[in-house]
Amino acid sequence: MARAVELSKKATVKTYPNPKVGAVIFDDEGKIVSEGFTQEYGRDHAEADALRKIGFKASGLNMAVTLEPCNHYGKTPPCAKAILEAGIKRVFVAKKEENAKAQGGIGFLIQNGVETVLHEGFAAEVEEINRFFFKGIRTNLPWVTVKAAVSRDGFITDKIGERCMISGLEAQKYVHKLRSEHSAIAVGANTVNIDDPMLTVRLTEGFDPQPVVFSRNFSLNLNSRVMERNPIVFTSAPSIGKIYTAKAKIEIMPENFSLKDALSVLYTKYKINSVLVEGGAKLVSSFIDEDLADEMQIIESEKIFGSGLPLFGGKEREIFEKNFDSIDSMRLSDDFVKIYRPKK
Repeated sequence: MARAVELSKKATVKTYPNPKVGAVIFDDEGKIVSEGFTQEYGRDHAEADALRKIGFKASGLNMAVTLEPCNHYGKTPPCAKAILEAGIKRVFVAKKEENAKAQGGIGFLIQNGVETVLHEGFAAEVEEINRFFFKGIRTNLPWVTVKAAVSRDGFITDKIGERCMISGLEAQKYVHKLRSEHSAIAVGANTVNIDDPMLTVRLTEGFDPQPVVFSRNFSLNLNSRVMERNPIVFTSAPSIGKIYTAKAKIEIMPENFSLKDALSVLYTKYKINSVLVEGGAKLVSSFIDEDLADEMQIIESEKIFGSGLPLFGGKEREIFEKNFDSIDSMRLSDDFVKIYRPKK
């Protein structure tokens, strides 16, 4: 099962709406015969990936799989049925499926004579690897990771209204890896207009996240580079017409719409289950104020600005310190990454 958990980490963001799963097929002596993990959506699930490598011939063998095998027809046939037909005699499962339409694999296997054991000692690891998936299933909202780079004295720029490089190369590579792990990346219009970012993955291998821009009054530079990537733009400006739809997916929201409403649209309409928020102090503060951040990642430089635009105002800092706990930290050359989650 430990090997199956490690395999599940190889699955990419493109598995969604399927979860990231690992599977290992082994004999009674523990020798691994085949292994697999969830491929991109529409291709093999982990169980089928492992079975396919041995021609779906596994009579008398065992399987360890990190999540309950699915029991429905979707883009692919049911994994529970494939396990049964391949001749697997015993299945160990780390965690039950929570997606209602996919549930029932354990019951199906038991009813058809396959010994099936729920081995929950690895459930916490499976939960963490699939935190985006489970957040969506439980709430119909995407997981939100808020990322910010700050000077050691807490400023995101030394000159308001101007772009400022804070982090070093290793931290920048880390951020690009974060981007590759999320379905979407969100910024505010000010960040687009000042920094003119592409919001792509460049310093590591991985898929580009879907750009999302929040611009309540549509004060957005339509010649900015991110417009080449057909961003989703949330606005409450009523005069926006079809003229802009060639450059962006425009979501016209009610006046004073909440970020939660926008996140709901991202999840239900655009099938986005994870958002990396990179946009400026105002947008970060809004996510903090509305209690929508599932994780905060603050990259702190050794640079000291002395003045500029702070990441937090007094109110937001108070909320952050009250509601979040530090769960991890790491050093990346001259920068520190500090990771926080909401208190339980």
